[in-house]
Amino acid sequence: MASYMLLVIVPVITIGYYAYNTSVQYVKEQTVQNVKSTLKQANDNVERRMKTVEQVDNQLYLDQSLQRALNKRYEPLESYQTVTEKIIPKLESALNLSPNNVVIDLLLHNESLPEIYDTETGEDPLLNGKRYNLIHYHRIEQLDWVRSFDDMPVDSIWMQVGSDSKFGNVSWLRKMMDFQTIKPIGTMRITVKMDDLFGNLNYSDSRDGIPGYFAVINEQNETVYENRSNPLPQHWQAEAEAYMQIHEPIDGTKWRIMALVPLQGLEHAAQKVKNVTLLVCLASFLVLVVISAIISNTFSKQISRIVRSLRAFQEGNFAKRVQSSGSDEFAQIAIAFNEMAENIEDLIQEVYISNLQKKEAELDALQAQIKPHFLYNTLSSISRLARLGETEKLHQMVTELAMFYRLTLNQGRSIIPIREEIQQVRSYIGIQKIKHVDRLDVSYDIQFSVLEYDTVKLILQPFVENALEHAMSEEPLHIRIIAYQEEGTIVMKVIDNGVGMSEETVRKIFGFEGQNIGYGIRNVNERIKLQFGESFGITIESELGVGTTVRVVIPLYRELPVLTSDKDGELI
Repeated sequence: MASYMLLVIVPVITIGYYAYNTSVQYVKEQTVQNVKSTLKQANDNVERRMKTVEQVDNQLYLDQSLQRALNKRYEPLESYQTVTEKIIPKLESALNLSPNNVVIDLLLHNESLPEIYDTETGEDPLLNGKRYNLIHYHRIEQLDWVRSFDDMPVDSIWMQVGSDSKFGNVSWLRKMMDFQTIKPIGTMRITVKMDDLFGNLNYSDSRDGIPGYFAVINEQNETVYENRSNPLPQHWQAEAEAYMQIHEPIDGTKWRIMALVPLQGLEHAAQKVKNVTLLVCLASFLVLVVISAIISNTFSKQISRIVRSLRAFQEGNFAKRVQSSGSDEFAQIAIAFNEMAENIEDLIQEVYISNLQKKEAELDALQAQIKPHFLYNTLSSISRLARLGETEKLHQMVTELAMFYRLTLNQGRSIIPIREEIQQVRSYIGIQKIKHVDRLDVSYDIQFSVLEYDTVKLILQPFVENALEHAMSEEPLHIRIIAYQEEGTIVMKVIDNGVGMSEETVRKIFGFEGQNIGYGIRNVNERIKLQFGESFGITIESELGVGTTVRVVIPLYRELPVLTSDKDGELI
Protein backbone atom coordinates (compact mmCIF):
# COMPACT_ATOMS: atom_id res chain seq x y z
CA MET A 1 0.00 0.00 0.00
CA ALA A 2 2.90 2.34 0.81
CA SER A 3 4.39 1.82 -2.63
CA TYR A 4 1.07 2.56 -4.28
CA MET A 5 0.65 5.70 -2.20
CA LEU A 6 4.11 6.83 -3.30
CA LEU A 7 3.27 6.07 -6.90
CA VAL A 8 0.11 8.15 -6.54
CA ILE A 9 1.63 11.13 -4.74
CA VAL A 10 4.63 11.58 -7.03
CA PRO A 11 2.65 11.76 -10.32
CA VAL A 12 -0.02 14.02 -8.81
CA ILE A 13 2.56 16.47 -7.43
CA THR A 14 4.57 16.33 -10.66
CA ILE A 15 1.54 16.86 -12.87
CA GLY A 16 0.25 19.66 -10.65
CA TYR A 17 3.60 21.43 -10.60
CA TYR A 18 3.98 21.03 -14.34
CA ALA A 19 0.41 22.21 -15.00
CA TYR A 20 0.87 25.32 -12.86
CA ASN A 21 4.20 26.28 -14.39
CA THR A 22 2.89 25.56 -17.87
CA SER A 23 -0.13 27.77 -17.20
CA VAL A 24 1.99 30.63 -15.89
CA GLN A 25 4.32 30.23 -18.84
CA TYR A 26 1.33 30.22 -21.17
CA VAL A 27 0.01 33.45 -19.65
CA LYS A 28 3.45 35.02 -20.06
CA GLU A 29 3.74 33.85 -23.64
CA GLN A 30 0.27 35.10 -24.48
CA THR A 31 1.09 38.45 -22.88
CA VAL A 32 4.36 38.64 -24.79
CA GLN A 33 2.51 37.85 -28.03
CA ASN A 34 -0.10 40.52 -27.33
CA VAL A 35 2.50 43.09 -26.36
CA LYS A 36 4.67 42.32 -29.38
CA SER A 37 1.64 42.64 -31.64
CA THR A 38 0.77 45.98 -30.08
CA LEU A 39 4.40 47.09 -30.26
CA LYS A 40 4.56 46.14 -33.91
CA GLN A 41 1.41 48.09 -34.64
CA ALA A 42 2.67 51.10 -32.68
CA ASN A 43 6.01 50.90 -34.46
CA ASP A 44 4.26 50.78 -37.83
CA ASN A 45 2.29 53.89 -36.88
CA VAL A 46 5.47 55.67 -35.80
CA GLU A 47 7.29 54.70 -38.98
CA ARG A 48 4.34 55.85 -41.08
CA ARG A 49 4.44 59.26 -39.41
CA MET A 50 8.19 59.40 -39.85
CA LYS A 51 7.76 58.60 -43.55
CA THR A 52 5.44 61.60 -43.83
CA VAL A 53 8.23 63.84 -42.50
CA GLU A 54 10.77 62.10 -44.72
CA GLN A 55 8.56 62.83 -47.73
CA VAL A 56 9.01 66.51 -46.95
CA ASP A 57 12.75 65.88 -46.89
CA ASN A 58 12.69 63.94 -50.19
CA GLN A 59 10.73 66.74 -51.86
CA LEU A 60 13.73 68.99 -51.27
CA TYR A 61 16.59 66.50 -51.27
CA LEU A 62 15.76 64.99 -54.67
CA ASP A 63 15.03 68.34 -56.39
CA GLN A 64 18.07 68.87 -58.63
CA SER A 65 17.06 72.42 -59.61
CA LEU A 66 16.96 73.28 -55.91
CA GLN A 67 20.40 71.68 -55.46
CA ARG A 68 21.81 73.84 -58.25
CA ALA A 69 20.19 76.95 -56.77
CA LEU A 70 21.62 76.19 -53.31
CA ASN A 71 25.09 75.36 -54.62
CA LYS A 72 25.62 78.25 -57.11
CA ARG A 73 27.53 81.39 -56.14
CA TYR A 74 25.55 84.59 -56.68
CA GLU A 75 25.88 88.35 -56.76
CA PRO A 76 23.78 90.08 -54.06
CA LEU A 77 20.89 91.07 -56.34
CA GLU A 78 20.87 87.74 -58.12
CA SER A 79 20.93 85.82 -54.80
CA TYR A 80 17.92 87.71 -53.52
CA GLN A 81 15.97 86.91 -56.71
CA THR A 82 17.01 83.22 -56.53
CA VAL A 83 15.82 82.88 -52.95
CA THR A 84 12.56 84.67 -53.69
CA GLU A 85 11.75 82.98 -56.98
CA LYS A 86 13.28 79.48 -56.68
CA ILE A 87 14.08 78.49 -53.10
CA ILE A 88 11.20 79.87 -51.01
CA PRO A 89 8.44 78.43 -53.27
CA LYS A 90 9.97 75.00 -53.04
CA LEU A 91 10.24 75.25 -49.23
CA GLU A 92 6.61 76.34 -48.94
CA SER A 93 5.54 73.51 -51.23
CA ALA A 94 7.41 70.99 -49.08
CA LEU A 95 5.84 72.39 -45.88
CA ASN A 96 2.39 71.81 -47.33
CA LEU A 97 3.10 68.05 -47.54
CA SER A 98 3.11 67.75 -43.75
CA PRO A 99 -0.22 67.59 -41.90
CA ASN A 100 1.54 68.74 -38.70
CA ASN A 101 3.62 71.75 -37.76
CA VAL A 102 7.22 71.41 -38.89
CA VAL A 103 10.24 73.69 -39.10
CA ILE A 104 12.67 73.21 -42.01
CA ASP A 105 16.20 74.49 -41.43
CA LEU A 106 18.64 74.50 -44.36
CA LEU A 107 22.17 74.88 -42.98
CA LEU A 108 24.08 75.94 -46.12
CA HIS A 109 27.78 76.16 -46.98
CA ASN A 110 26.93 78.70 -49.75
CA GLU A 111 27.19 82.08 -48.00
CA SER A 112 26.31 84.01 -51.16
CA LEU A 113 22.67 83.25 -50.41
CA PRO A 114 20.97 85.51 -47.85
CA GLU A 115 19.95 84.06 -44.45
CA ILE A 116 16.31 83.80 -43.41
CA TYR A 117 15.66 82.97 -39.75
CA ASP A 118 13.80 84.17 -36.68
CA THR A 119 15.57 85.82 -33.83
CA GLU A 120 16.23 83.36 -30.98
CA THR A 121 13.57 83.98 -28.29
CA GLY A 122 14.02 80.86 -26.18
CA GLU A 123 10.52 79.66 -27.10
CA ASP A 124 9.40 76.48 -28.76
CA PRO A 125 10.15 76.94 -32.51
CA LEU A 126 7.00 75.01 -33.40
CA LEU A 127 4.66 77.41 -31.55
CA ASN A 128 4.31 79.62 -34.64
CA GLY A 129 3.26 76.85 -37.03
CA LYS A 130 5.05 75.71 -40.17
CA ARG A 131 8.22 77.68 -40.91
CA TYR A 132 11.52 77.51 -42.76
CA ASN A 133 14.99 79.00 -42.16
CA LEU A 134 18.10 79.50 -44.30
CA ILE A 135 21.20 79.64 -42.10
CA HIS A 136 24.87 79.86 -43.01
CA TYR A 137 26.78 76.79 -41.85
CA HIS A 138 29.59 78.71 -40.17
CA ARG A 139 27.06 80.16 -37.70
CA ILE A 140 26.25 76.74 -36.18
CA GLU A 141 29.18 74.51 -37.11
CA GLN A 142 30.71 74.73 -33.61
CA LEU A 143 27.61 73.28 -31.97
CA ASP A 144 28.14 69.82 -30.48
CA TRP A 145 25.27 68.18 -32.32
CA VAL A 146 26.46 69.56 -35.67
CA ARG A 147 29.96 68.18 -35.23
CA SER A 148 28.57 64.90 -33.94
CA PHE A 149 26.30 64.48 -36.96
CA ASP A 150 29.10 65.41 -39.38
CA ASP A 151 31.24 62.61 -37.90
CA MET A 152 28.50 60.00 -38.23
CA PRO A 153 28.87 57.41 -41.05
CA VAL A 154 25.16 57.71 -41.85
CA ASP A 155 23.60 60.34 -44.16
CA SER A 156 20.33 60.70 -42.23
CA ILE A 157 19.01 60.01 -38.74
CA TRP A 158 16.34 61.00 -36.22
CA MET A 159 17.84 62.73 -33.17
CA GLN A 160 16.99 65.20 -30.44
CA VAL A 161 19.37 68.12 -30.97
CA GLY A 162 19.58 71.64 -29.70
CA SER A 163 16.47 72.58 -27.74
CA ASP A 164 14.46 69.56 -28.94
CA SER A 165 14.61 67.73 -25.62
CA LYS A 166 13.53 70.84 -23.73
CA PHE A 167 10.39 71.41 -25.82
CA GLY A 168 9.48 67.77 -26.57
CA ASN A 169 10.61 67.95 -30.19
CA VAL A 170 12.66 65.66 -32.43
CA SER A 171 14.61 66.44 -35.62
CA TRP A 172 15.22 64.59 -38.88
CA LEU A 173 18.79 65.35 -39.98
CA ARG A 174 20.09 64.74 -43.49
CA LYS A 175 23.34 65.58 -45.21
CA MET A 176 22.70 67.32 -48.54
CA MET A 177 25.00 66.66 -51.53
CA ASP A 178 25.12 67.99 -55.07
CA PHE A 179 24.44 64.90 -57.22
CA GLN A 180 26.52 66.29 -60.11
CA THR A 181 29.62 67.55 -58.33
CA ILE A 182 29.34 65.22 -55.28
CA LYS A 183 30.10 68.18 -53.08
CA PRO A 184 28.36 68.91 -49.75
CA ILE A 185 25.66 71.56 -49.89
CA GLY A 186 24.89 71.56 -46.18
CA THR A 187 22.53 69.91 -43.72
CA MET A 188 18.75 69.77 -43.69
CA ARG A 189 16.98 69.67 -40.32
CA ILE A 190 13.24 69.08 -40.07
CA THR A 191 11.85 69.55 -36.54
CA VAL A 192 8.53 68.01 -35.45
CA LYS A 193 6.72 67.40 -32.18
CA MET A 194 7.38 64.09 -30.37
CA ASP A 195 3.63 63.85 -29.82
CA ASP A 196 3.10 63.95 -33.58
CA LEU A 197 5.33 60.87 -33.98
CA PHE A 198 4.62 58.87 -30.82
CA GLY A 199 1.17 60.09 -29.84
CA ASN A 200 -1.39 57.50 -28.55
CA LEU A 201 1.47 55.26 -27.41
CA ASN A 202 -0.34 53.18 -24.78
CA TYR A 203 -0.88 49.57 -23.69
CA SER A 204 -3.28 47.69 -21.46
CA ASP A 205 -4.33 44.05 -21.81
CA SER A 206 -7.97 44.48 -20.91
CA ARG A 207 -8.75 40.83 -21.57
CA ASP A 208 -6.68 39.59 -18.64
CA GLY A 209 -6.57 42.85 -16.69
CA ILE A 210 -2.78 43.00 -16.91
CA PRO A 211 -1.49 46.62 -16.76
CA GLY A 212 1.35 47.79 -18.96
CA TYR A 213 3.37 50.85 -19.97
CA PHE A 214 4.81 52.06 -23.26
CA ALA A 215 7.75 54.42 -23.71
CA VAL A 216 10.52 55.34 -26.15
CA ILE A 217 14.02 54.87 -24.77
CA ASN A 218 17.50 55.57 -26.13
CA GLU A 219 20.71 53.50 -26.12
CA GLN A 220 21.38 54.42 -22.47
CA ASN A 221 17.90 53.17 -21.45
CA GLU A 222 16.90 56.76 -20.76
CA THR A 223 13.30 57.71 -21.40
CA VAL A 224 12.96 59.81 -24.54
CA TYR A 225 9.15 59.85 -24.67
CA GLU A 226 6.30 58.43 -22.58
CA ASN A 227 2.54 58.76 -22.61
CA ARG A 228 1.50 61.52 -20.24
CA SER A 229 -1.72 59.73 -19.28
CA ASN A 230 0.14 56.52 -18.43
CA PRO A 231 3.74 57.39 -17.45
CA LEU A 232 6.33 54.81 -16.46
CA PRO A 233 6.47 53.89 -12.75
CA GLN A 234 9.08 55.70 -10.71
CA HIS A 235 12.29 53.75 -10.05
CA TRP A 236 11.39 51.14 -12.66
CA GLN A 237 15.03 50.81 -13.66
CA ALA A 238 16.07 50.03 -10.08
CA GLU A 239 13.30 47.42 -9.88
CA ALA A 240 13.88 45.96 -13.34
CA GLU A 241 13.49 42.37 -12.07
CA ALA A 242 9.86 43.14 -11.18
CA TYR A 243 8.95 43.87 -14.81
CA MET A 244 8.97 42.04 -18.10
CA GLN A 245 10.55 44.24 -20.78
CA ILE A 246 9.84 43.88 -24.49
CA HIS A 247 11.60 46.08 -27.06
CA GLU A 248 10.95 46.97 -30.70
CA PRO A 249 13.63 49.00 -32.55
CA ILE A 250 12.57 52.07 -34.53
CA ASP A 251 14.11 52.19 -38.00
CA GLY A 252 16.19 55.24 -38.78
CA THR A 253 16.92 55.97 -35.11
CA LYS A 254 18.90 54.59 -32.19
CA TRP A 255 15.74 54.43 -30.12
CA ARG A 256 13.46 51.57 -29.14
CA ILE A 257 9.81 51.35 -28.18
CA MET A 258 9.70 49.57 -24.83
CA ALA A 259 6.75 47.80 -23.24
CA LEU A 260 6.91 47.37 -19.46
CA VAL A 261 4.62 44.69 -17.97
CA PRO A 262 4.61 44.08 -14.16
CA LEU A 263 5.26 40.42 -13.34
CA GLN A 264 2.95 40.75 -10.37
CA GLY A 265 0.09 41.30 -12.80
CA LEU A 266 1.03 38.13 -14.68
CA GLU A 267 1.09 36.09 -11.47
CA HIS A 268 -2.29 37.52 -10.47
CA ALA A 269 -3.71 36.46 -13.84
CA ALA A 270 -2.30 32.94 -13.31
CA GLN A 271 -3.72 32.68 -9.77
CA LYS A 272 -7.02 31.30 -11.07
CA VAL A 273 -5.17 28.60 -12.93
CA LYS A 274 -3.15 27.81 -9.82
CA ASN A 275 -6.28 27.40 -7.66
CA VAL A 276 -7.99 25.18 -10.22
CA THR A 277 -4.84 23.09 -10.59
CA LEU A 278 -4.54 22.55 -6.83
CA LEU A 279 -8.20 21.60 -6.58
CA VAL A 280 -7.94 19.09 -9.43
CA CYS A 281 -4.74 17.61 -7.97
CA LEU A 282 -6.33 17.19 -4.53
CA ALA A 283 -9.42 15.52 -5.97
CA SER A 284 -7.26 13.27 -8.14
CA PHE A 285 -5.14 12.32 -5.16
CA LEU A 286 -8.16 11.27 -3.07
CA VAL A 287 -9.66 9.24 -5.92
CA LEU A 288 -6.34 7.55 -6.69
CA VAL A 289 -5.79 6.67 -3.02
CA VAL A 290 -9.12 4.81 -2.91
CA ILE A 291 -8.43 3.07 -6.21
CA SER A 292 -4.89 2.17 -5.10
CA ALA A 293 -6.17 0.56 -1.89
CA ILE A 294 -8.63 -1.63 -3.82
CA ILE A 295 -6.08 -2.59 -6.49
CA SER A 296 -3.37 -3.27 -3.91
CA ASN A 297 -5.57 -5.73 -2.05
CA THR A 298 -6.64 -7.49 -5.27
CA PHE A 299 -3.11 -7.70 -6.64
CA SER A 300 -1.72 -9.07 -3.39
CA LYS A 301 -4.11 -12.03 -3.44
CA GLN A 302 -3.44 -12.82 -7.08
CA ILE A 303 0.34 -12.55 -6.75
CA SER A 304 0.39 -14.75 -3.63
CA ARG A 305 -1.49 -17.51 -5.48
CA ILE A 306 0.91 -17.37 -8.44
CA VAL A 307 3.99 -17.36 -6.16
CA ARG A 308 2.76 -20.50 -4.36
CA SER A 309 2.32 -22.29 -7.68
CA LEU A 310 5.77 -21.21 -8.87
CA ARG A 311 7.41 -22.55 -5.72
CA ALA A 312 5.66 -25.89 -6.18
CA PHE A 313 6.79 -25.98 -9.78
CA GLN A 314 10.35 -25.13 -8.70
CA GLU A 315 10.29 -28.12 -6.38
CA GLY A 316 9.40 -30.41 -9.31
CA ASN A 317 5.65 -30.65 -8.88
CA PHE A 318 4.67 -30.18 -12.52
CA ALA A 319 1.09 -31.18 -11.79
CA LYS A 320 0.46 -27.91 -9.90
CA ARG A 321 -1.92 -25.56 -11.72
CA VAL A 322 -3.10 -22.03 -11.05
CA GLN A 323 -6.85 -21.57 -10.92
CA SER A 324 -7.87 -18.47 -12.86
CA SER A 325 -10.99 -16.70 -14.01
CA GLY A 326 -11.62 -13.56 -16.01
CA SER A 327 -9.43 -12.09 -18.72
CA ASP A 328 -7.10 -9.71 -16.91
CA GLU A 329 -3.30 -9.89 -16.84
CA PHE A 330 -3.27 -12.29 -13.86
CA ALA A 331 -5.57 -14.66 -15.71
CA GLN A 332 -3.22 -14.50 -18.70
CA ILE A 333 -0.24 -15.24 -16.44
CA ALA A 334 -2.09 -18.21 -14.96
CA ILE A 335 -2.98 -19.54 -18.41
CA ALA A 336 0.64 -19.11 -19.56
CA PHE A 337 1.90 -20.86 -16.43
CA ASN A 338 -0.44 -23.81 -16.96
CA GLU A 339 0.52 -24.08 -20.62
CA MET A 340 4.20 -23.98 -19.65
CA ALA A 341 3.77 -26.90 -17.25
CA GLU A 342 1.85 -28.89 -19.83
CA ASN A 343 4.49 -28.28 -22.51
CA ILE A 344 7.48 -29.35 -20.38
CA GLU A 345 7.37 -32.92 -21.62
CA ASP A 346 6.99 -31.73 -25.20
CA LEU A 347 10.07 -29.56 -24.78
CA ILE A 348 12.04 -32.47 -23.33
CA GLN A 349 10.92 -34.59 -26.26
CA GLU A 350 12.08 -31.90 -28.66
CA VAL A 351 15.52 -31.90 -26.97
CA TYR A 352 15.76 -35.66 -27.50
CA ILE A 353 14.75 -35.31 -31.14
CA SER A 354 17.27 -32.50 -31.57
CA ASN A 355 20.04 -34.71 -30.22
CA LEU A 356 19.00 -37.50 -32.57
CA GLN A 357 19.06 -35.08 -35.49
CA LYS A 358 22.50 -33.97 -34.44
CA LYS A 359 23.73 -37.55 -34.41
CA GLU A 360 22.17 -38.21 -37.79
CA ALA A 361 23.84 -35.09 -39.17
CA GLU A 362 27.17 -36.29 -37.81
CA LEU A 363 26.62 -39.64 -39.54
CA ASP A 364 25.81 -37.80 -42.77
CA ALA A 365 28.98 -35.79 -42.36
CA LEU A 366 31.00 -38.95 -41.78
CA GLN A 367 29.55 -40.48 -44.90
CA ALA A 368 30.37 -37.33 -46.82
CA GLN A 369 33.95 -37.45 -45.53
CA ILE A 370 34.99 -40.51 -47.47
CA LYS A 371 33.98 -40.03 -51.07
CA PRO A 372 34.94 -43.00 -53.20
CA HIS A 373 35.26 -41.00 -56.41
CA PHE A 374 37.77 -38.62 -54.78
CA LEU A 375 39.85 -41.55 -53.49
CA TYR A 376 39.57 -43.30 -56.87
CA ASN A 377 40.62 -40.21 -58.82
CA THR A 378 43.54 -39.58 -56.47
CA LEU A 379 44.77 -43.18 -56.72
CA SER A 380 44.50 -42.96 -60.51
CA SER A 381 46.61 -39.82 -60.41
CA ILE A 382 49.14 -41.61 -58.20
CA SER A 383 49.30 -44.48 -60.70
CA ARG A 384 49.81 -42.08 -63.61
CA LEU A 385 52.62 -40.30 -61.76
CA ALA A 386 54.26 -43.65 -61.05
CA ARG A 387 54.21 -44.58 -64.73
CA LEU A 388 55.65 -41.21 -65.69
CA GLY A 389 58.39 -41.49 -63.09
CA GLU A 390 57.30 -38.29 -61.27
CA THR A 391 58.57 -39.61 -57.97
CA GLU A 392 58.67 -36.24 -56.23
CA LYS A 393 55.06 -35.42 -57.13
CA LEU A 394 54.11 -39.03 -56.36
CA HIS A 395 55.60 -38.72 -52.88
CA GLN A 396 53.93 -35.35 -52.28
CA MET A 397 50.49 -36.64 -53.39
CA VAL A 398 50.69 -39.76 -51.20
CA THR A 399 51.78 -37.65 -48.23
CA GLU A 400 48.94 -35.17 -48.75
CA LEU A 401 46.39 -38.01 -49.20
CA ALA A 402 47.51 -39.65 -45.97
CA MET A 403 47.36 -36.35 -44.11
CA PHE A 404 43.90 -35.61 -45.57
CA TYR A 405 42.35 -38.91 -44.43
CA ARG A 406 44.10 -38.84 -41.08
CA LEU A 407 42.60 -35.43 -40.33
CA THR A 408 39.24 -36.34 -41.89
CA LEU A 409 38.71 -39.47 -39.84
CA ASN A 410 40.21 -37.92 -36.69
CA GLN A 411 39.30 -40.85 -34.45
CA GLY A 412 35.60 -40.18 -35.01
CA ARG A 413 35.63 -36.75 -33.27
CA SER A 414 33.25 -34.12 -34.70
CA ILE A 415 34.94 -31.14 -32.97
CA ILE A 416 38.52 -30.37 -33.98
CA PRO A 417 40.86 -27.37 -33.61
CA ILE A 418 40.64 -24.81 -36.40
CA ARG A 419 44.34 -25.41 -36.96
CA GLU A 420 43.57 -29.00 -38.02
CA GLU A 421 40.66 -27.85 -40.19
CA ILE A 422 43.08 -25.55 -42.03
CA GLN A 423 45.65 -28.34 -42.33
CA GLN A 424 43.00 -30.71 -43.70
CA VAL A 425 41.91 -28.29 -46.45
CA ARG A 426 45.56 -27.53 -47.26
CA SER A 427 46.19 -31.27 -47.74
CA TYR A 428 43.19 -31.50 -50.04
CA ILE A 429 44.37 -28.47 -52.01
CA GLY A 430 47.90 -29.89 -52.18
CA ILE A 431 46.51 -32.98 -53.96
CA GLN A 432 44.43 -30.88 -56.33
CA LYS A 433 47.31 -28.54 -57.20
CA ILE A 434 49.37 -31.56 -58.34
CA LYS A 435 46.46 -32.67 -60.54
CA HIS A 436 45.60 -29.23 -61.98
CA VAL A 437 49.19 -27.86 -62.15
CA ASP A 438 49.01 -24.21 -63.32
CA ARG A 439 45.21 -23.99 -63.50
CA LEU A 440 44.84 -23.65 -59.71
CA ASP A 441 46.22 -20.91 -57.47
CA VAL A 442 45.43 -20.78 -53.71
CA SER A 443 46.27 -18.13 -51.11
CA TYR A 444 45.70 -18.03 -47.36
CA ASP A 445 44.98 -15.14 -44.98
CA ILE A 446 44.66 -16.75 -41.55
CA GLN A 447 44.58 -14.62 -38.39
CA PHE A 448 46.87 -16.25 -35.82
CA SER A 449 44.43 -15.78 -32.93
CA VAL A 450 41.69 -18.01 -34.45
CA LEU A 451 43.90 -21.11 -34.39
CA GLU A 452 43.44 -21.63 -30.65
CA TYR A 453 39.66 -22.18 -31.03
CA ASP A 454 37.68 -25.27 -32.12
CA THR A 455 35.14 -25.91 -34.83
CA VAL A 456 32.89 -28.52 -36.35
CA LYS A 457 35.18 -30.49 -38.65
CA LEU A 458 35.07 -30.60 -42.42
CA ILE A 459 33.46 -27.23 -43.06
CA LEU A 460 35.96 -25.72 -45.52
CA GLN A 461 36.92 -28.66 -47.79
CA PRO A 462 33.39 -29.10 -49.28
CA PHE A 463 33.44 -25.51 -50.56
CA VAL A 464 36.91 -25.88 -52.07
CA GLU A 465 35.72 -29.11 -53.75
CA ASN A 466 32.61 -27.34 -55.08
CA ALA A 467 34.79 -24.59 -56.53
CA LEU A 468 37.00 -27.14 -58.30
CA GLU A 469 34.02 -29.08 -59.65
CA HIS A 470 31.71 -26.23 -60.66
CA ALA A 471 33.71 -22.97 -60.84
CA MET A 472 36.52 -24.04 -63.20
CA SER A 473 36.63 -22.25 -66.56
CA GLU A 474 39.26 -21.70 -69.22
CA GLU A 475 40.97 -19.14 -67.02
CA PRO A 476 43.10 -20.28 -64.04
CA LEU A 477 41.05 -20.60 -60.84
CA HIS A 478 42.18 -18.58 -57.83
CA ILE A 479 40.90 -19.58 -54.41
CA ARG A 480 41.45 -17.46 -51.32
CA ILE A 481 40.88 -18.87 -47.81
CA ILE A 482 40.45 -16.33 -45.00
CA ALA A 483 39.88 -16.71 -41.23
CA TYR A 484 39.62 -13.90 -38.64
CA GLN A 485 37.83 -12.79 -35.47
CA GLU A 486 34.93 -10.38 -35.69
CA GLU A 487 32.79 -9.14 -32.75
CA GLY A 488 32.97 -12.29 -30.65
CA THR A 489 32.78 -14.69 -33.62
CA ILE A 490 35.14 -16.39 -36.06
CA VAL A 491 34.55 -15.76 -39.74
CA MET A 492 36.01 -18.08 -42.38
CA LYS A 493 35.66 -17.40 -46.10
CA VAL A 494 36.32 -19.39 -49.26
CA ILE A 495 36.51 -16.99 -52.21
CA ASP A 496 36.96 -17.98 -55.84
CA ASN A 497 37.02 -16.14 -59.15
CA GLY A 498 35.17 -18.86 -61.04
CA VAL A 499 32.03 -18.84 -63.14
CA GLY A 500 29.78 -17.92 -60.20
CA MET A 501 26.13 -18.82 -59.54
CA SER A 502 22.79 -17.13 -60.17
CA GLU A 503 20.57 -15.92 -57.33
CA GLU A 504 18.07 -18.65 -58.18
CA THR A 505 20.74 -21.34 -57.70
CA VAL A 506 21.72 -19.88 -54.31
CA ARG A 507 18.05 -19.88 -53.23
CA LYS A 508 17.70 -23.51 -54.30
CA ILE A 509 20.75 -24.50 -52.25
CA PHE A 510 19.19 -23.20 -49.02
CA GLY A 511 15.55 -23.71 -49.98
CA PHE A 512 15.59 -27.49 -50.31
CA GLU A 513 13.96 -27.15 -53.75
CA GLY A 514 16.07 -30.01 -54.99
CA GLN A 515 17.83 -32.63 -52.89
CA ASN A 516 20.60 -32.93 -55.51
CA ILE A 517 21.51 -29.23 -55.39
CA GLY A 518 23.81 -28.06 -52.59
CA TYR A 519 23.48 -31.17 -50.44
CA GLY A 520 27.04 -30.80 -49.08
CA ILE A 521 26.52 -27.09 -48.33
CA ARG A 522 23.26 -27.76 -46.46
CA ASN A 523 24.98 -30.55 -44.55
CA VAL A 524 27.71 -28.18 -43.32
CA ASN A 525 25.16 -25.46 -42.51
CA GLU A 526 22.96 -27.87 -40.47
CA ARG A 527 25.90 -29.22 -38.51
CA ILE A 528 27.04 -25.72 -37.55
CA LYS A 529 23.52 -24.68 -36.45
CA LEU A 530 22.99 -27.89 -34.45
CA GLN A 531 26.30 -27.42 -32.67
CA PHE A 532 26.31 -23.65 -32.09
CA GLY A 533 22.75 -22.36 -32.63
CA GLU A 534 20.60 -20.74 -35.30
CA SER A 535 22.52 -17.44 -35.29
CA PHE A 536 25.54 -19.15 -36.87
CA GLY A 537 26.00 -20.90 -40.21
CA ILE A 538 26.73 -20.19 -43.86
CA THR A 539 25.91 -17.39 -46.28
CA ILE A 540 26.78 -17.33 -50.00
CA GLU A 541 27.34 -14.33 -52.27
CA SER A 542 27.84 -15.08 -55.93
CA GLU A 543 27.64 -13.36 -59.31
CA LEU A 544 27.80 -15.01 -62.70
CA GLY A 545 31.13 -14.43 -64.40
CA VAL A 546 32.65 -12.85 -61.27
CA GLY A 547 32.96 -15.57 -58.66
CA THR A 548 31.61 -16.84 -55.36
CA THR A 549 32.22 -15.98 -51.69
CA VAL A 550 31.19 -18.51 -49.01
CA ARG A 551 31.08 -17.01 -45.51
CA VAL A 552 31.15 -19.38 -42.51
CA VAL A 553 30.43 -17.88 -39.06
CA ILE A 554 30.99 -19.78 -35.79
CA PRO A 555 31.38 -18.60 -32.18
CA LEU A 556 34.62 -18.34 -30.22
CA TYR A 557 34.40 -21.94 -29.02
CA ARG A 558 36.95 -24.08 -27.24
CA GLU A 559 36.26 -27.72 -26.35
CA LEU A 560 39.68 -29.31 -26.77
CA PRO A 561 42.92 -28.43 -24.90
CA VAL A 562 45.04 -25.75 -26.58
CA LEU A 563 48.05 -27.10 -28.49
CA THR A 564 51.40 -25.31 -28.38
CA SER A 565 53.40 -24.38 -31.44
CA ASP A 566 56.51 -26.23 -32.56
CA LYS A 567 60.01 -25.01 -31.94
CA ASP A 568 59.84 -22.71 -34.97
CA GLY A 569 56.49 -21.20 -33.90
CA GLU A 570 54.71 -22.68 -36.94
CA LEU A 571 51.14 -23.90 -36.34
CA ILE A 572 50.11 -24.68 -39.92
